[in-house]
Amino acid sequence: MSQKLDFIRAGLIAQGIPAYGNIHLLAKYLDTNGTIGPHLAPYFDPDKQFTSFATAEAAMTTLRQDTLLLTPESHTLSAALTWDLSNCNLVGMAPSGMAFNKRARIGMSTAFTPMITISGYGNSINNVYTMHGTAAGDYVGWLISGARNVFNGVHFAGPMNAAQGGHASYNGVSLTGSECVFNDCVFGTNTIERDEVSPNITLGAGTITVFNNCIFTCALTDTDPIFVSVANTSGYTVAHFNNCKFFAFSSNHANAMAVAFVFTSGSSCDIHFDQNCSFANVTHIAATGSMKYIWAPTVFAATADELNLLAINSATY
Repeated sequence: MSQKLDFIRAGLIAQGIPAYGNIHLLAKYLDTNGTIGPHLAPYFDPDKQFTSFATAEAAMTTLRQDTLLLTPESHTLSAALTWDLSNCNLVGMAPSGMAFNKRARIGMSTAFTPMITISGYGNSINNVYTMHGTAAGDYVGWLISGARNVFNGVHFAGPMNAAQGGHASYNGVSLTGSECVFNDCVFGTNTIERDEVSPNITLGAGTITVFNNCIFTCALTDTDPIFVSVANTSGYTVAHFNNCKFFAFSSNHANAMAVAFVFTSGSSCDIHFDQNCSFANVTHIAATGSMKYIWAPTVFAATADELNLLAINSATY
């Protein structure tokens, strides 16, 4: 058994996941023939095999780089999950190249908010898909209050319910922990429409955040929804977007998002885009009075095009 675990550990470390502690398995079933759980179970110690997310998380040791492997099945939460571990790892067992609807997935069986809280620091969350929403009251998908967490290839999907999508309190991800990094992540869905000034993600006051190669998407029934709400109410709030795509979907292009970013106050704030970012079906990056917070490359065709970052549909001409 130890040789098999060493093989798994070496593979994780080779992918940049510091799996130096105990390795745990979370499967939907451990005793049902034809499912992946019984097939994988012999690789793991008996006391490190689980079918409950909360039980698995409680069995891990914080600050030890313990790792929880999530099988490529649909796992259901019946209550809010709090990950209060630090320096640990969650890894979905599915191809890492998937962008949408990854097969290691987490859903909800009833209404609660937030769906998942990450209050620990220094964790890596990898290759998972969360399906946030059952009812209007499922306001917040992820509450990330811990600092210096890294998210690799996570699809933060939501809303998943029409009443939820139409609620003004909807917030896909609420980020209050500083110095977090998101690599190759997807925020939102383009299947459930939204019609309120609700964001895919909120950046908390004083946070510093990096987004690399991420996609932000939503479906519109009017011009109100936004991609990012920046709570620049205090401190110095900073975000860096590198090679990120912002796409607002509207059936037959009936609506375009009015602004992609909303700033809730006037404290110091800088939002930086590299030259590879683009916006589709978006009228403005931010309102005129908030453009002072936006930094973008100065390679542009016309100032009216807001530094050539606004992608246009060729039918415009």
